[in-house]
Amino acid sequence: MEMIHVENISKMYRLYNSPKDRLKEAIHPRRKKYHNEFFALQNINFSVNKGECVGIIGENGSGKSTLLKMITGVLRPTSGSIAVNGRISSILELGTGFNPEYTGIENIYLNGTLFGFSKEEMDSRLQNIIDFADIGEFVHQPVKSYSSGMFARLSFSVAINVEPEVLIVDEALSVGDVFFQNKCFHKFEELRQKGVTVLFVSHDMGSVRKLCSKVLWISNGAQKEFGECGHVCDLYFNSQIQRVGKYNEAYLEGLEVDKAEVTEVNEKRRYPALPPHRPTDKLSDKVEILSVFVRDEHGDIVRNLKAEHEYTITVVSKFYESMDNVILGVVIENVKGLHSIGTNTYAQQKTGFSVEKGEFLEISFTYIMPSIEGGSYLLSPAFALGTQESFVNLNWLRGALQVDIERPGYNLGFVSVPYKFSIEEIADVELY
Repeated sequence: MEMIHVENISKMYRLYNSPKDRLKEAIHPRRKKYHNEFFALQNINFSVNKGECVGIIGENGSGKSTLLKMITGVLRPTSGSIAVNGRISSILELGTGFNPEYTGIENIYLNGTLFGFSKEEMDSRLQNIIDFADIGEFVHQPVKSYSSGMFARLSFSVAINVEPEVLIVDEALSVGDVFFQNKCFHKFEELRQKGVTVLFVSHDMGSVRKLCSKVLWISNGAQKEFGECGHVCDLYFNSQIQRVGKYNEAYLEGLEVDKAEVTEVNEKRRYPALPPHRPTDKLSDKVEILSVFVRDEHGDIVRNLKAEHEYTITVVSKFYESMDNVILGVVIENVKGLHSIGTNTYAQQKTGFSVEKGEFLEISFTYIMPSIEGGSYLLSPAFALGTQESFVNLNWLRGALQVDIERPGYNLGFVSVPYKFSIEEIADVELY
């Protein structure tokens, strides 16, 4: 059963250079145009079946929020049609539908009224809403005193406890703490099992991959793709890589490194160039990181990785001074900044390495990717001088490379480990 059907919808805005132009257009006898047409959305088509969780992805300003506002009836499309079957509950912006002068309790009843519930019906839902929001005594205070996190908690709690048939959630949940986000994800799973249809807008590809079965990708107001989650996320990820200049189809059109200066082999190697404007902590001019990439066991440069497969991370650098006790480390962190995997050249051999002025080096780490939670990760290389216990940073290229890690099977935790279990029948129990 289709819960949402969107057919050829477009949203056009008239942009005027000044208020005078708007007035002149309104009174002009020949209806002369003084405006420019801007399409926030153009020719969007998709449908969502009962019980599906569909992700909507795209860059900031691509039209995602505009689309949600039209589906919820906040905005009217310029052309096309939208059909929604069932009760919609949405969280588009923090505090939407809340009166800042009312307390949390009063706003719960206010939102219930907007959804068509009587006071008696909201009485039966009140405690569940309060328990899920978990904002303590603040629920009795005016919401104008709430933090953004409290707004998110109460908004989400109300939205999921009004028995929605269609739940629409924008990026508002990203302000919640990790515990609240975790609780929301579990709630999404529960709602899906109950047959609730969910539209989920997020920039977190890990969350989209985990929650959604299908994905709609919008770019500059136009529909790029709608289909199976993994396929669309891969297409979007590849487009982002190309947009910032990381990699393209011709990988070898990147940086050229002339090795003749430092080796007897007259060899010129070519590497994928780094994107411009990459955040870096360049604490000295002694070393420059030129290229970072990952190869699979077949030697192909890849960005979509799978847990429990072998990969080689390579860092290409140029040194502008002769040095001893050099250390190269590589950290892989998730989008929330958690260092998930870390390794360096010192940890294994308990010593640094030496470099010569003007030398180019290609340094590689090869290992089996651990069975960590699937999602988007950032790879960051860093050079230092010294030892593991005492060192001075030279260059830290933050987020040099974005990769997607896929872990098959059940996601029982952040790290999946091999294990054994046993069951033993016992006679009695004594506690101490």
